[in-house]
Amino acid sequence: MNNSSLRLLLIDDDALDRQSVMRSLRQSAAVCEIVEATNAQSGLAFASEQHFDAILLDYRLPDQDGIEVLRLLRNGPFESVVILMLSGVDDELIAERCLQLGAQDFLLKTEVTGRGLIRSVRQARQRYVIENELKESREQLRQLSEHDQLTGLINRRGFELALETAVARVRRSKSNLAVLLLDLDDFKSVNDTLGHEAGDRLLIEIARRLGTVVRDSDILCRLGGDEFVVLMTNFEHEDQPALLADRIVVMLQCPISTGVTEQIITTSIGIALLDVSTNNGDDLLKFADVAMYQAKQDGRNQSRFYSASLQETVEFRSLMKNDLYKALDREEFLVFYQAQINSVDGSLGGMEALVRWQHPRFGLLSPIAFMSVAEETGLIVDIGNWVLRQSCQQLKEWQQRFPAKCSNLVVAVNLSAIQIKQIGLAKLVFDVLAESGLDAGNLELEITESALIRDPSSSVAVLSAIAEQGIHFSLDDFGTGYSSLDHLKLFPVTVLKIDKGFISTIGDSAKSERLLMAIIAFAKALEMKVVAEGVETKEQAAFCIRYGCDLLQGYYYSRPIPASEFEAAFLL
Repeated sequence: MNNSSLRLLLIDDDALDRQSVMRSLRQSAAVCEIVEATNAQSGLAFASEQHFDAILLDYRLPDQDGIEVLRLLRNGPFESVVILMLSGVDDELIAERCLQLGAQDFLLKTEVTGRGLIRSVRQARQRYVIENELKESREQLRQLSEHDQLTGLINRRGFELALETAVARVRRSKSNLAVLLLDLDDFKSVNDTLGHEAGDRLLIEIARRLGTVVRDSDILCRLGGDEFVVLMTNFEHEDQPALLADRIVVMLQCPISTGVTEQIITTSIGIALLDVSTNNGDDLLKFADVAMYQAKQDGRNQSRFYSASLQETVEFRSLMKNDLYKALDREEFLVFYQAQINSVDGSLGGMEALVRWQHPRFGLLSPIAFMSVAEETGLIVDIGNWVLRQSCQQLKEWQQRFPAKCSNLVVAVNLSAIQIKQIGLAKLVFDVLAESGLDAGNLELEITESALIRDPSSSVAVLSAIAEQGIHFSLDDFGTGYSSLDHLKLFPVTVLKIDKGFISTIGDSAKSERLLMAIIAFAKALEMKVVAEGVETKEQAAFCIRYGCDLLQGYYYSRPIPASEFEAAFLL
C-alpha cells in the first residue's frame, strides 16, 4: 500500500454517513480514491472486480447483514483486503464478533476523523500482514506436525486425521474404504549391518516407489520406523485392495541400491475393510495390524485379509503367550517319551523326549500348539533347557533302577535353532550331565537342518565342542526342506532320522520307496545310524527292517507317553 495514495471502497446505505466519512478523509493529508456502494450486492460486485487497499463496511445494510458480508469477504477471492467495520452503535459484543470474523478494526461513525481513519487503515493493513504471516507459520507448523520429515509422506497424526474424515464420509456415502498396513520384513538387520544412514536411504526410496504404485486418490503414510500405510477409498470391488497389495509386494522385490550394496526389501501387508464389524478408524487400523501379523507368521512377503476367524486365532495366540510365561513356574510342562525299537531283535533301543503342556484350560497340548509362540517369545530356551534336565535325570533314575535294560539306552532331546544360538550352550549341556550323573554317551541331541543354515560356521564350532565329549548328534527330518550333503560333512552328525513323509509312502509309491532305499544306503555308506520316524503299520516296519534301518519309531510301536507309562510298557 502506497503511503501517499489509498484506494478505498465504502459500503454504506446512509448517504449522510458516507458524506461524513468522505469529508473526514479529504481533511487528512493522504490522497484517497473512494468508491461508494449503497448496498451489499453492489459492494461485493466492486470488491470482486477492482482492487482496494481497504474496505469500510457498514455494520447494517438494507439488503444483507453486515456480518454476513464480512463473512463472504473473508472467505472469498478478496480475503486479503483490509476490512474496517463502521457502526453507529457502541456495542462491545458486536465489535468482538466482527473482529473474530476477520475485521481488522471496529470504528464508531461518530468518532471517525480523517487522520484517525487513515491511521486505522494503515494500522489494520499492518495487522493483516502480521496475521497473514502468523497464519502461514501456523500452516507450516501444521504441515510439519502432520508430515514425516524423512520421506515427506503424511505421518501418523496426519493419517489419523485423514482416516477419521474418510470414515465419516464413507459412512454417509455407503462407499468402500480399506486400510493396507505394511511392515518391512527384517528391516532392523539393515540398520544393524549397514547403518541408519543406509536404512534412511532405503526408506526414502521405498516411499518413492510406493508413491508410484498407489492411486492419486489413495493416501500414503509412514506411521514410523519401517511401517507404512495406504488408505484406499473410491474403489468398486473388494478385491482391489488385494490387487494393490500384490503390486506393492512385486514392486519392492526389485533390488534397491544403498550406495555400497544392493538390498531386496520385502514387506508383509495386512488389509482391513470398513464394514459392519468396524465402528471407527482405530478398529480398522487394529484389524489391519492383526492381518499383517498373520502375513508375517505365514512366511512374510505377502498380504492377508482381516477376518473374524483370524481375530480369534490372534487372540488365542495372545492368550497362549501370556499363559506360557507362567507355565514353567507353575510346573505345567511334562516330558513324554516315545520308544525307539531295535530292528534286529525288537528290543528297546532308545527313546525320544517330547515336551507336553498340561494347560489349565485347554488340557494336554502337543508342541504344535505352542512351540511357535515359545520361539517368538524366546521362552523356547528355558523350556528346552528344562526338557534336557528332566530327560537326563529320568534316564539316570531308570539306569539305577533297571540297569540291565537301561545302561546302554540313549535319550534323544530336541535342540531348537534359538537354543543352538544361546551363549554357553556347551557349558549348559555339560552341567546338566554332571548334575544328573548321566554319561555323555547316553545323550543324543536332535537338530534340524533349518536350524543350522542361519549361521553354519558358529553352529559347527559349538556342536563340535559338545560332540568331542562323547554326546551324539542326530539330524532330524532328513530329506525335507534344506537337505544338503554339506551339512553331513560340516556337522558332527552320527544319526540320521528319516522324515515320516518318506515312511508314509511305503506301499503307495515305488519311486518314493526307491528314494527311501537310496537314503538308507547313503547313510550306511557314511557309517551313520538310521532311525525311521513315523512307522505306523506292519508293512512299513517290515520295509524299514529289510533295507537296513537301525531303529524304528512310530505309533506302530508306541505313541509318546508319560514316564510312568513308558516304564510300565518297556522297562518292567
